[in-house]
Amino acid sequence: MDLIFENKQRNIKAYKCYNVIEKNNNIGNILLNGLLHWDTISDEEVQNIKNIITNNSIGFKGYTISDAIVMQNDTKDIHYYAYFNENNIELWYITGVYDMVMCDGLKFNDLLFFLQA
Repeated sequence: MDLIFENKQRNIKAYKCYNVIEKNNNIGNILLNGLLHWDTISDEEVQNIKNIITNNSIGFKGYTISDAIVMQNDTKDIHYYAYFNENNIELWYITGVYDMVMCDGLKFNDLLFFLQA
C-alpha cells in the first residue's frame, strides 16, 4: 500500500493498494454489479463484496457513491473504497474520522480533494 496523502490537521491518511482489479474479470464483475445494483443485490452478494474490499474484516457497513463502493466501520475511522476509474477498479484505504456529505453525483476524486483541504 502506498501513502498517497496525509492531512495532519484533520488526522486523515489515504492509502492506495498495490493491486488493481480489472473491470472485466470475475471479481471486477462482482464489484461492478454491486456498484450498479447496491440497493437490490442479495445479502450474500453484499457480504461477498465486503469480503473482497475489506479483506474479510468484520463490522463494516457499505453504500455507494457515483463511482465507488464505500465500506466504513461503526466508529467511522476506517474506510475502504473500491473506486471505478475508466479502465480498472482501485482499492483505497483511508483512516481518520470525517463526515461523508451525500449528494447526487459525488465522485471519489472530489472526496479525495475535500479530505486533503
